[in-house]
Amino acid sequence: MKSRIKLAGFTALLAAAAATVQAEVKINENLSLDGYAIGSGVITEGTPRGNYQLLNTGRAFDSIKVALNGKYQDFSAKVSLIALDSVNNGVPSDAGLLDAYVTYKIENLSITGGKFLGWLGYESFDSPNNAFISFSQVNYSSPYATGVKLDYAGDGFSTGVSVRDSQTGPGGAFFEGDGEFADDVGYEAYIKYTGISDLTLFAGAGYENVSGPIDNVLTTDFWAAYKVTEKFTLAGEFATTEDVTDTSWLALASYAVSDELSVAGRISYIDGTGKPAAGKPGATDAVAYGVAATYTLTSNFSLKGEATLTDANRGAPDVAQYAIQGLFKF
Repeated sequence: MKSRIKLAGFTALLAAAAATVQAEVKINENLSLDGYAIGSGVITEGTPRGNYQLLNTGRAFDSIKVALNGKYQDFSAKVSLIALDSVNNGVPSDAGLLDAYVTYKIENLSITGGKFLGWLGYESFDSPNNAFISFSQVNYSSPYATGVKLDYAGDGFSTGVSVRDSQTGPGGAFFEGDGEFADDVGYEAYIKYTGISDLTLFAGAGYENVSGPIDNVLTTDFWAAYKVTEKFTLAGEFATTEDVTDTSWLALASYAVSDELSVAGRISYIDGTGKPAAGKPGATDAVAYGVAATYTLTSNFSLKGEATLTDANRGAPDVAQYAIQGLFKF
């Protein structure tokens, strides 16, 4: 079995910073800063080069994000930047723009224009907000792109629609759409229900009529989360992406052992179509089992550990990944 070891470049710096910086940085009544820095040590055992994507330790393991937030009367805005390793993330540069948008709120309706992330997905794009370091096998298409969206917050529910330059992030781009609205426009919509105490239900879909070997892309995502007790939460997700995955799903349980320590278990699965048009030489069929724990040392600094076994079927060997991460948030 092959092994690959990756040590973080700045994990030690996170611990030092945690002692000096406190919570969100408030500049004045209208401006504030927030973000995070994460660094990981990772041991990966298993697959040959042909399945190297399973070994990729990308932005979920090592990255820095900083966001500037602004608010004035009924207007709000956000600009964020992220720094990461371009090679491990398949992007053209080591740093770039993520969010850049302005929102105007009229009572329960919010209108947003600019570059922003789609709504789909139970797991957050920002991995520090998740119970695990790595992402699950769930596959959907809801990337950063530029356009307009409407959000409505009602009593026990919220819903929204968006029109953007892309619903499928182009390969090799830095977390952005294709930059043109003449064709291949992306559409996304969702509804979230919170009318029952401790229960959240989400349903969303995205669509793009693309050019090339794949004519259309329809992606769907459904997830539910239930807070069984103050300490114990269960969650499940089911998602598909046309011509990419037939099925993908996630089951997760998390438990707060104490104010400092939380643990989680996760099972996720993907059954891909593997069509050549989707840019895949063969179908992906894998199930991943994982456990994780997070220990909070201060309000800004925590340590997170994870062990995940990915059983890649159709002849590929298993992959075992062990990681520990220093996480600094502000």
